[in-house]
Amino acid sequence: MGVKEGGNVGGSSVSRFVSVVVPLLLLAGLAAVPFVGTGPNVIRLLFMTLTLVTASVGWNLIGGFAGQISFGFAVFYGLGAYTTALSINGGIPPFFAFLLGAIVAAVASLLIGLPTFRLKGPYFAIATIGVSEAVRVVMMNVPFTGGASGYRIIDKARFVQSHHYYTALVLAVLAVVISILVRRSKLGLALIAIREDQDAASDLGVNPFVAKLIVHALAAALAAAAGGVYARYSLFIDPDGVFAFRNGIAILLMPIIGGIGTIWGPVIGAFVYGIIHEEVVANFPQAHLLIFGSLLILIILFEPGGVVGLFQKFMRTVRARSSVGSHS
Repeated sequence: MGVKEGGNVGGSSVSRFVSVVVPLLLLAGLAAVPFVGTGPNVIRLLFMTLTLVTASVGWNLIGGFAGQISFGFAVFYGLGAYTTALSINGGIPPFFAFLLGAIVAAVASLLIGLPTFRLKGPYFAIATIGVSEAVRVVMMNVPFTGGASGYRIIDKARFVQSHHYYTALVLAVLAVVISILVRRSKLGLALIAIREDQDAASDLGVNPFVAKLIVHALAAALAAAAGGVYARYSLFIDPDGVFAFRNGIAILLMPIIGGIGTIWGPVIGAFVYGIIHEEVVANFPQAHLLIFGSLLILIILFEPGGVVGLFQKFMRTVRARSSVGSHS
């Protein structure tokens, strides 16, 4: 008994260190980046990665916790970008512009979710693809946002790269905190129940339709805020950029790389994707989607748990060997 308890204490200590200390160290390191002499390209890469973290964590709320696989999150990312752009040009301060973009996306998520959440399995996924492409085509023909030519943002504030970087960092931290709170709430338990067996969850008193609408709105708001932060940084957006189907695929791919349905999987996946994406696109401009698609297939076939799943397997192996060593 003493050996087992000691092993469990050691294992729980390692788990606490990984789940608490490591994220705090990572956050401190990211906060210090602008002060350690890194160049603007590194800060830009990390800025983009942090916006991806927010969108990835947002998608995981509905795709990971509730099991509703959506290919259409580029819609919310793009709506956030355009709402923020229009708001800033209208004289609204950036913070309120981001908030307005999140609200617009949340309302749009309800309009999309009301019909699509009545669908199950692959039909829901196919419907989100159709919505995404329809919105992109519509936005290419809207005259007051520049249509296919795009829309330029006139930000009266002086451009300071570090300010944009910290905005993205704070938003990413907020997204993770929201994810943790949702996962530990009654809503989170309801979403997990829906993912495992929707009919059984309904028999236990959960309203799957309402629960999915709520978390879909929250997820859309986070993706939209990420799009708004990106739009303010880039100062120019166009439908083929922010509403592109590849953005929806990227937002879906990142949690799968890191570990779908977990707290830290979407964060890890976003960093992996964000850091290697530019190199892959630069070296394989015509084949990068094929490469990421192949990566997605390999992960699903060999390690559905992603990076987090691999780490958990490693830790179980270490504990098993430690237990055997202690008994011997």
